[in-house]
Amino acid sequence: MKILAFATILLCLASCKKHNNLLESTTYRASLKVQDNQEIPFTFKVKSSNLIEIYNADEVIIVDEITYKNDSVYIQTPVFEGYIVAKISDDKSLKGYFVKPSLNRSVLFNATTKNTSRFRTTKKPLYNITGNWQTIFSPNKKEDRYIAKGIFSQNKNKVVGTFRTTTGDYRYLEGIVNGDSLKLSTFDGAHAFLFTAKVTDSTLTGVFYSGNHWKEPFIAKLNENYELPNENTLTTLNKDYDSFNFSFPDESGKLVSYSDELFKIRLL
Repeated sequence: MKILAFATILLCLASCKKHNNLLESTTYRASLKVQDNQEIPFTFKVKSSNLIEIYNADEVIIVDEITYKNDSVYIQTPVFEGYIVAKISDDKSLKGYFVKPSLNRSVLFNATTKNTSRFRTTKKPLYNITGNWQTIFSPNKKEDRYIAKGIFSQNKNKVVGTFRTTTGDYRYLEGIVNGDSLKLSTFDGAHAFLFTAKVTDSTLTGVFYSGNHWKEPFIAKLNENYELPNENTLTTLNKDYDSFNFSFPDESGKLVSYSDELFKIRLL
């Protein structure tokens, strides 16, 4: 049986218990199980049985589509299709899946009301990574290689920031430096990211995990003057061309082109 089907069944299974089981009105530490025995942690707070807030650094995601079926809860994240389906145990911990239906993907999901720190720290940070980092993902694969700019702020063990690329960024990242180890994560219902790295005073050497289906290495060096290429230089016309044309069907199926008379600018 496919995992997606199993996750749906989990929501619908009848419980032997006769009472309603609801989320505890407190803070939860959640995690998604990924490759290499790693996990993507995030925190959320239950404001009421039908309202929770998911936290990633300065980002707060309001989730108000929450339904219950016997001993299980269904949490539909806003905007994106991803949802969480989980069984609520007697101690209010959760076990289930994070599901993305269109991709037929699911990730093991757990959450607990105990020890709700996003990442556990056991050591003082050996380095402070505050600053700009010139970054290369998949540095040894020409076909997958791309550049990024890491932008981080660190206060004691805690780190917030992001990796900015030429096409966007990796969302609101939150994590720690524990000794010489960096861990950052985010979860918003579509993106489930984890970055781990070994830290020195001027380098990061690590792995980027996206859900449980993708991972790639990255390297970075501290460079306060580093900037990504100007966005206006990323797309250019081939030599000897001064314009381009394209067509696409409108809602009735009729081909429309930006060069049509309808779209021509009329100067007064």
